[in-house]
Amino acid sequence: ICWFAALAAGGAYIACINPKLRLPSSDLSSVQLFRLSHPFERYDAEYCHQFMFEHQEYGEGQHMPIRLIWGIKPVDNGDHLNPKVNGTLVTDATFTILNAEDQRWLLEFCNKVRNQSFYYAVQEKKPNICFMEDFHRWMESRQCSQSDQNQNLCCNQYSFPYASDLLLHCIKMMVQEQGGGEPESYDIGPRFNADGNLTALVLEFQTTFHYSFNYSKTKAFYNTLNQWLTNEIKNAPPGLQNGWFTSKLSLFNLQHTLSTEIMMITGFSIAISFVVLLLTTWNVLLSLFSVASIGGSVLVTVGLLVLLEWQLNVVESLFVSAAVGLS
Repeated sequence: ICWFAALAAGGAYIACINPKLRLPSSDLSSVQLFRLSHPFERYDAEYCHQFMFEHQEYGEGQHMPIRLIWGIKPVDNGDHLNPKVNGTLVTDATFTILNAEDQRWLLEFCNKVRNQSFYYAVQEKKPNICFMEDFHRWMESRQCSQSDQNQNLCCNQYSFPYASDLLLHCIKMMVQEQGGGEPESYDIGPRFNADGNLTALVLEFQTTFHYSFNYSKTKAFYNTLNQWLTNEIKNAPPGLQNGWFTSKLSLFNLQHTLSTEIMMITGFSIAISFVVLLLTTWNVLLSLFSVASIGGSVLVTVGLLVLLEWQLNVVESLFVSAAVGLS
């Protein structure tokens, strides 16, 4: 019993404290099992990028885009057990850009974004982060006409900020003129519902961060953007205080879940094992000893994987689950 307890304690220390389970540090899409200097990993880490046939098509090296969204709440109301049910959009009733204060803030926000160190100046396509500035420039470029009422309404005789009715009408006209209906047309930013009401605003730009499979790099990108946007939203007018951002973060979300919930899931599995044993044996003492044996086996297995320099990924999580089942 003492040897078993010592092995379990050692496995727990190795798996949870030092050196503990670590996420992959590779920038590549290949599954990383060992450290980058290991002979099995050196080709993917050092040499594969030198061959044309190894060039990746998953977006590695591309600049990370940022989409700032207002008017839609980041709520997932779909069925988590049925991937075919995506849920529905939940609109933000407080969203508006029609007030003078909202227009001024969006115009100032554009300048703040362009002054940030993470803003990529040489954009692959025209960003719409300066939507309000583009709209103001569009209004100033239009000459008033006495014969065309629409031309006389949306023209340079009005000064910024604009009245709410005028702003909404002219935004629709600008979207029709510049956005068009082509698939590759320029995205102005506003989103309208079936009734023609402005319900959302989606602004996008590229950052200096590059897409990477490395968890640490993506985490630094996420924390930087999240902290910056949180500070900016604090000073926003009420109609723009519920903004949030998204990007290519699906892999980061998976890696973050693996790093934070693997031990919780393992403990939950062991708890289920205890309930099953208790219901089948009706012996509390035997169930406790059995669960202790299962937990010790899992900790020793994970500790051995760590000593073998395996890094936490989907494959390793399957090994942890298999260890619980086999125990």
